[in-house]
Amino acid sequence: MTIDTSLRTARVLRAVRLAMLGLVSVVIAHDAIFAAQYGFGSAFARAMRDGGHDGYWPAFSMVAVVAATVLGLRAVVRIGRLREMDRATRPVAEAAGPHQRGYRRELIGLWPPLLALVTVAFTVQENVEHFAGHGHVIGLGALTGPEYPLALPVLALVTLAAAAVGALVRWRITVLTARLAGRPPVVRRRRLGARRPSPRWADVAAIRAHAWFLVRLDAGRAPPHAA
Repeated sequence: MTIDTSLRTARVLRAVRLAMLGLVSVVIAHDAIFAAQYGFGSAFARAMRDGGHDGYWPAFSMVAVVAATVLGLRAVVRIGRLREMDRATRPVAEAAGPHQRGYRRELIGLWPPLLALVTVAFTVQENVEHFAGHGHVIGLGALTGPEYPLALPVLALVTLAAAAVGALVRWRITVLTARLAGRPPVVRRRRLGARRPSPRWADVAAIRAHAWFLVRLDAGRAPPHAA
């Protein structure tokens, strides 16, 4: 199956995928930051409650789970289709080695924008929560203040892990697409089973054969002696 799209549409879809990956990373990084600061159990629950997360965090987390599911299913389906096309067009003896430089390039291209997106989103989120709960904002203190001293390292680690997975998907799709480039498309012809023709076609065939015998210039033999 071939889908034609414009460069603008491809850029929009790429931005949408980055935003969905960023949404998932924000949820994971937020919980990881709180866990690194307060640990798990009652202290974690109390910190989340005091920060005003009880009202919206479950719904926000569910949206992130849905986004992660959509991204995962889409990647699995697309890679599966490309692999099926690759097996149909590529000889079995042809093998493609791992393109490590291509993967590194994908990772380097994805991690910085994802880290920037998640960092800004986390900073805005914490400032909105503090303003709603305490009537003031903390600015960049969400990243370097005493409440979240491990925010930046945790954000870097979480986004690096998410970028590693996203880059792996991008790299795999790029490799499979490159293999398929320039190859003739696979045309799957429908196999027709042996079927007996309808008896009424026998008359039509006889008429056509008789007409061809009358009009052709060379019948293949001389006229009989009686003629």
